[in-house]
Parts: sequence; C-alpha cells; structure tokens
Amino acid sequence: MTYYSGDATAQPAAISGKIFTHRGTGVCVKLDDFLAILSKSEEPLVIVTSEGFFTKIYKYVTAYKGFVFFTESLDKLEFANNIEIIYAQSIGTDI
Repeated sequence: MTYYSGDATAQPAAISGKIFTHRGTGVCVKLDDFLAILSKSEEPLVIVTSEGFFTKIYKYVTAYKGFVFFTESLDKLEFANNIEIIYAQSIGTDI
C-alpha cells in the first residue's frame, strides 16, 4: 500500500517545507502545540535562537518521540526549571 504516488524527489517540495525528510523528520507546529509537547516530557531539551535586526524572531526546537518540533515567536519565552535550554547561533530548519 502506498500513500504517495509521485516522484520521491518532489515529495519534500510538495509538502511545502512543513515537514522535511532530506535531513530528518521535522514538524513545524503552532506555539501552543509546542508548549503542550514540552509539558509531556519530564526533562525536555529546547534549542533557542533569535534572528532579525529590528524585529527579533525567536525559534525554538525540541525532540519528542523521534520527531523534531519547531516553532517561532515574536516573544522570548520563559521556561520552567525542568527544561534544559541551549542557546544556538542559528538553527537550520527550512521552516
């Protein structure tokens, strides 16, 4: 049984960058969904970066059950003490 009947190289482009497969499996989610995912882990790890000169955009990444979840926010989030934070210079997400 197949769920995709097209050219395998065109599949990531057809998905419009919301899920990418050439570097792994990543999922772009809304901020509320990202926070809900964090609440499901006892000691989650979040990688944070910010981009922009006049307007900062904060990007957040975490892993859960083998998937990598991404989100963006104009606000810098404050996390609970049980969440380990790594500040990165950049995140290559294609989102």
